[in-house]
Amino acid sequence: MESLILENKNLLVEIIPSLGGRVDKLINKSDNYNWVWNNPFLQKKTTKLGAEYDSNWQGGWEELFPNDAVEKFSWGYGNDHGDLWNLNWNIVDYNSTSIHLSTGGLKNNSSIDKIFYINKNKLRVNYKILINFNDWYLFKLHLAIPIKEKLKIKNTFKSIKKVDTKFGNIIDTKNHENFLNLVEDSNFFDFGYLENTKDFVELESKDNYLKIFYDKKFFKYLWIFQSQGGWNKHNVLVVEPATNGKKEFTKAKHDNQIMYGPANLETFFEIEVC
Repeated sequence: MESLILENKNLLVEIIPSLGGRVDKLINKSDNYNWVWNNPFLQKKTTKLGAEYDSNWQGGWEELFPNDAVEKFSWGYGNDHGDLWNLNWNIVDYNSTSIHLSTGGLKNNSSIDKIFYINKNKLRVNYKILINFNDWYLFKLHLAIPIKEKLKIKNTFKSIKKVDTKFGNIIDTKNHENFLNLVEDSNFFDFGYLENTKDFVELESKDNYLKIFYDKKFFKYLWIFQSQGGWNKHNVLVVEPATNGKKEFTKAKHDNQIMYGPANLETFFEIEVC
């Protein structure tokens, strides 16, 4: 499968259009540290649209649209974790400084373009989102970060609440500090909604630092999933800026924390490594 590379003296970024257009590597070249988690138990391969997500999750940095949990729309059902993660994205333009990918027309009559740029020690991703349906929707980033020995999330959060009271062993327990202080193979895992006071999330791992800036006017909410070896033996942190406040549409609608189309939108996120 074809990989596209953006590279300068600070960064190497690998993107795979046929695998959801995902970022498959983001390497800080100062010490060859890769900030992208890849599933060590699965090979890189295409999966059919409509496949179950968890057993096919290969990692990388991707997007979820128009849903997370399977939802019924006016035009049909959105697939598990949406319709983008295993889509073969079209290459619109590829040069030494940028990569432009597009979904083309989706089954829900919408389209998404994303353009990657690198500049010095930063990767920026711009989105153009055209939603051509009258219905609720979700757009969410799904940025999988490896846990290598220890990973610290700098605390800028007013609150951390569980997504599912039946899932996880960190939030609302005596182990709550382990949600921000992750240790490889500690067997902790959880999924939380966070109220972030900043427009970025900052991580520290092995003297490497990563800042994930995001458009907080669009991504009003922040979700974080993590497994410290405790869920499917994965050591991964997933940073998930989201348009909606809850995973299930019924709960998001109840709390008035959900988006409605049609819409013509532009948004972004940016990564800084040091």
